[in-house]
Amino acid sequence: MKEKKLSLKQKKMLIIAGIILAVLLVVILVIRAVTGKGSGNGEDVLYADSVGMLTGTGLGTQNRFSGVVEAQDTLKLTLSDDQKVKEIFVEKGQEVKPGTKLYEFDTEELAMTLEQRNLELDKINNSISNLNNQIATLTAEKKNAPASEQLSYTTQIQELQTNVKQEEYNYKVKELEVNRMKKNLESSVVTSTISGIVQEINEEQGYDDVTGEKKPFMSILSTGKYRIKGKISEQNIGNLSPGMEVTIRSRVDETQIWKGTVDSIDTEKPESGSQNSYYSGSDSSQQATKYPFYVTLEKSEGLMLGQHVYVEPGTGSETDSGMWLMSSYIVDADSDVPYVWVAGKNDRLEKREIKLGEKNEDMDTWEVLDGLKNTDYIVWPSEDCKKGAAVVKNTAVNNESGISEDELNGTAGTEPEDGTEAEPEDGTSENLQKDGGMEDE
Repeated sequence: MKEKKLSLKQKKMLIIAGIILAVLLVVILVIRAVTGKGSGNGEDVLYADSVGMLTGTGLGTQNRFSGVVEAQDTLKLTLSDDQKVKEIFVEKGQEVKPGTKLYEFDTEELAMTLEQRNLELDKINNSISNLNNQIATLTAEKKNAPASEQLSYTTQIQELQTNVKQEEYNYKVKELEVNRMKKNLESSVVTSTISGIVQEINEEQGYDDVTGEKKPFMSILSTGKYRIKGKISEQNIGNLSPGMEVTIRSRVDETQIWKGTVDSIDTEKPESGSQNSYYSGSDSSQQATKYPFYVTLEKSEGLMLGQHVYVEPGTGSETDSGMWLMSSYIVDADSDVPYVWVAGKNDRLEKREIKLGEKNEDMDTWEVLDGLKNTDYIVWPSEDCKKGAAVVKNTAVNNESGISEDELNGTAGTEPEDGTEAEPEDGTSENLQKDGGMEDE
């Protein structure tokens, strides 16, 4: 049998399962010491452990985050203080292509302003000419002036030369302004340079409440090249890091997936938490800061702008998933018909054949391909294991470990991090738990 290496995530899950199993054994010993072995009617009682707990598939260690498809690139068009829009040719939500007319400037006022700036340039030119004439006159007079007046002439000439430099600087500033106005007059109609959808039109330009930056007059989201934007809470921020490979999964059809890489986590722009947020191991009433993160996609075919998806750490390969059970629970693991003892109907013991995959020698675990669910309870094989024997499920450990029975079984659900109900795109409700995975938005 070919040996298979477990991923770091799976090893952590099995270590956690082992710790809880140790607690289970202690509880069992206490129960037996207090009540004595037996059910009270003379038959032996066997204790069954949760498959979800033993394999780590029901411990909420797989995080899932909600995300939304957005444009990779955004064209933002701004207006200068002297620009005024005469007419807008598009509306919010409209699809545009390169060359599509977006808006036109009011050139009448701009033309008048340009004329005024040209007059100011002429005035500066005249001022420079007059200053240079004064400098020439004083220079000529200085040559014939007595020694006692030489310093006075020198001071006057230097002051006039400084004024000339200041006026030359003013001329350059005005000249740049005039050239920009001429360019705006020549291109009074603004067209789109990309294919996309008009996201916003701010006729009354204000300032963004979050960043404090001036809002663009018009924004266009590029179509055809997408990225994923999600949110992660301060409790879970350690589960993602830039450069990490992630799997993007459709909310409607979970078999439809895309691959991507975490591009960045924007810790500079935190967002306040919601009191309805739920976190693994934390009080749901606590508020938490959330940070936006962005995923760059390998391919975006099949995705739609604004589509809601799930973001899962890992590549979605076999090494990122699977059920791995300790060898000691499996009977005849090396044979063609391996089996386990399962708590069946009416909590009576039954033998169940299972299908095994590969064995991990380091962890002494087998990959269970079929025959067991994380909601099943199994018994440690012993001479007392007989078909129909009474079984007691070890759920008493829940109070000791702080883990609910639903979490042990992998059936516990969580709400999205923003406190809103995570509805699939078809409008129907959906259980957000995926084989013991915790879902966060």
